Amino acid sequence: NSWTDRIPMVLVDLTEQAPLEDQLNLNGHPFDIVVHLAAHAKVYELVGNPRRALENVEMTFSVLEYCRQHQIPIIAGSSREVYGDVNRQVTDEECADFVVAESPYSASKISLEAFIYSYARCYNLPYLVFRFSNVYGRYDNDLERMERVIPLFVDRIRRNEPITIFGKDKILDFTYVDDCVAGILHGMEKLISGEVVNQTINLAYGDGNTLVELAGYIGDTLGVEPQTTLKPARPGEVTRYVADIQKAVTLLGYQPMTSLAKGITVAVEWSESYRRLEEPIG
Repeated sequence: NSWTDRIPMVLVDLTEQAPLEDQLNLNGHPFDIVVHLAAHAKVYELVGNPRRALENVEMTFSVLEYCRQHQIPIIAGSSREVYGDVNRQVTDEECADFVVAESPYSASKISLEAFIYSYARCYNLPYLVFRFSNVYGRYDNDLERMERVIPLFVDRIRRNEPITIFGKDKILDFTYVDDCVAGILHGMEKLISGEVVNQTINLAYGDGNTLVELAGYIGDTLGVEPQTTLKPARPGEVTRYVADIQKAVTLLGYQPMTSLAKGITVAVEWSESYRRLEEPIG
């Protein structure tokens, strides 16, 4: 974690054949809960390199085996991708179709969920599965590691460079990182206490925006008119998703606070401030 030294860290490779137990090399197992968020997460990149989707499954299996051996509850990060390209405005947790996967990435998240449900049934392992949707915000600017749409658009629009929007009418539910973290923290408290156990829950803002609107919000914050080229959505990409978040509201007391317009303003302002700090003097 390059942003803080306040969190103790042990770096492991969840795709290694060596058990996680051996890699951690800890004295005892001082964990109340495991929050498993590790994954190769770029949908279109995994269409080009499906081996990375298989590694997602291997990572989940490694973590689940550790949790099973020590009976540690698990929170796992899934995705709206498990719903597929449903072409409807609202999707609730009961609508996922585990027969058809839109992409290798969605298949990896379907596999994650299936493994977790099987471990709960066979080994009585407590869990919560959170289905995230387009999480963005502060600290998300590592374009060298992975090109994510919002930091990519911010970088190019700031430079007055053209951007390409894949899917003019694509509608997605963008979730500001603070809302996502708040939902996870609520889930941790509820799962550890045993108040909410073995549930699959959408964590999102609950409203949809197009990528054209997204680019407009970025341009407004930067004071730059975006130069956009429109192309069809790419293979494997979901073109319409707005989450039903009522389950998160009811079970966790989840209340997302940050609309896309507000969140983009904060994210862009943070990105600009960080960029100025990183620029060489002179």
